This record gives sequence, C-alpha cells and structure tokens, in this order.
Amino acid sequence: MANDRPITELTSLELHVELCAERYKRLEEKIGFVEDRLETIHTDFASFKTDNQKNLSEIKNLLSNAKDEKFKIMITSTATVIVGLLAMLGYVVTHLTK
Repeated sequence: MANDRPITELTSLELHVELCAERYKRLEEKIGFVEDRLETIHTDFASFKTDNQKNLSEIKNLLSNAKDEKFKIMITSTATVIVGLLAMLGYVVTHLTK
C-alpha cells in the first residue's frame, strides 16, 4: 500500500532537494535581473544628474548675462533721458533770455 501513494516533495528528500535547487536557481535569476535593472537605473540617474547640473549652470550663466544686459540697458536709457533733459534745459535757457 505504501507504493500506491504518489511521490511528493513531502515524501521524497531527493525530490525536495531537486525542487529547492530549481527554486534557488530561479531566485538567483530574478535577483540578477533586479541587479541589472538597478544598475541601469543608477547609470541613467547619474547621466541625468550630470546633464541637469550642466543645464542649470547654463541657465545661471544666461540669467547672469541677462541681468548684466538689463543693467546696461537701464544705464543707457537713464543717460539718454539725462542728456535729453540737459539739452532741453539748455534750449530753454538760451531762448528765454531773448
């Protein structure tokens, strides 16, 4: 009657060992896959970080240049207004005395 029972992992140490070996092999494959994916993510993130720092540096330079350019425009505009006012004052002074 003992021979009528099916051989299962519970009744056979050899079968249990074989199944465990297959399970561990599959786990190692999955862990390897996860490690590969993490390495890819790490590489992508490092590349993103480098590109981001480069782009932020360019933006800072552009903003700094724009700020300097705006300052130059403000100085030029102010000088133009002052020269115009002085010219008008000169005109008024020279023509009022007549």
